[in-house]
Amino acid sequence: MMNIGVNTFGLGPYLKENEERVWTELKQAGITFIEPNIMFGFDLPHTPEVIAMQESGIFRGFYDVSNGAEIIGKLREKGFAVYSFHLQTLNLKKEVFSDVIPFMTQNDLQYCVYSFMEQSVQKVAGYADTLRYGIRELRRQGKVFLIHNHEMEWLPDNDTCVMRWLLENIPELCFEIDLGWTEYAGVNCLEILRQYPDRFPMIHLKEIARGVKARTGKPFCTVPGEGILPLPEIMKTVKDLPLSGHSLIIDQDNSIQGDITGDIAKGILNIKQYCV
Repeated sequence: MMNIGVNTFGLGPYLKENEERVWTELKQAGITFIEPNIMFGFDLPHTPEVIAMQESGIFRGFYDVSNGAEIIGKLREKGFAVYSFHLQTLNLKKEVFSDVIPFMTQNDLQYCVYSFMEQSVQKVAGYADTLRYGIRELRRQGKVFLIHNHEMEWLPDNDTCVMRWLLENIPELCFEIDLGWTEYAGVNCLEILRQYPDRFPMIHLKEIARGVKARTGKPFCTVPGEGILPLPEIMKTVKDLPLSGHSLIIDQDNSIQGDITGDIAKGILNIKQYCV
């Protein structure tokens, strides 16, 4: 049975309500590692949208680099492993790695994950030198830089898409692929895993409910294995991939049932059915 983790993004409102209960429920459910979101070098803007998100508690799943070590230590004390983190920064620049690499070294982190959330191939191509720099500098320290996708990186642009462009033009780049967003974008996630078997050391399982639209302001995530993901086939496929030891991450933004931790617990049971 492989280890199963969870990203802290969607947990924010639950952490705001009762943080200790969340960690306890996740531990009891079988979660073995946590992937936190760490902010580097910026303060959240005071726009109406951000203020509304702050009031919802979503940013309780984000931690500033100044207290990143504290939350990582706390999670490890509770028995969770912490191997990876999501890098939150307003603009990916080479300079940020001067802070990222010492942070990873000091906190014994192996994977740094970044999301563009961008459909424009031209814009992302403009980061090619920065990506190669980050990949190279982290590798020198025995660490790995990964890109995490949302649905927009799979949407067509100039006869390709951001994910295809990155896969084909920066062969040294690896990914923490989000299979839920991949399927939601109309791309067969199984075909992608099989086409690029060496590029995905970590995998996000974001389960999106069937027939529900995302990004409407309403919940759209459900129990892993009960939405759009072909979970049995995914588990059969990932068995043959050179995944890291901590590879599967349940990543729910919300819950149409209103209970993310409950969804995660049921999802782990569904995953375990196919880990034989």
